[in-house]
Amino acid sequence: TLKEDTSLFLHRILFAEWPVFNEASTGCRRALSSLVERHGFTPGDYIVHEEDCVDAVYFLVRGHVKILKDGDVIGILTMGDTFGEKWWPTAASGKANADVQAMTYAEIEVLSHEDLKDILVKFPDYWSMWEQKLDITYELDSRTDRHNIFEKLPEDLKIYVASERTPLYQGDQVEKTDGQEITDEELLR
Repeated sequence: TLKEDTSLFLHRILFAEWPVFNEASTGCRRALSSLVERHGFTPGDYIVHEEDCVDAVYFLVRGHVKILKDGDVIGILTMGDTFGEKWWPTAASGKANADVQAMTYAEIEVLSHEDLKDILVKFPDYWSMWEQKLDITYELDSRTDRHNIFEKLPEDLKIYVASERTPLYQGDQVEKTDGQEITDEELLR
């Protein structure tokens, strides 16, 4: 239908870049395209608040977002990253273990668990692909341990995150490009 064709066009980046979508059958992609929602955020907007019910998977199409725990930056996600809860059909949704805030203008595609359930009823073969191909960069579910995504960041982003940290994290060290370590105090001078 024209609606599905338009939706496929609107979500073309999502369906091209994420294996969990681009390897799905054509019929499944068409059905998914009408259920995925695109949201735009401006710098400073909160996307998820700590303790919110995590009832969706978020795909970061453009921009940067930061993960905040008790007001402290614990990680940064960029284009191509995914956050939320992977979801299991027989388990209740958990609560968010951190805030997610836009650092730049960001475009995020959102697939709710309810819509995913509808897809899995219509396309049961998609379940195995969802399980195998979905890679959540940061799992927001409070029932899971927080991943320390800070360690995976490029050096320039580590320096930025270190400058955003509060005194709780003072004393952390970041390696300079020449192999020497610098402290947060040196970064903030």
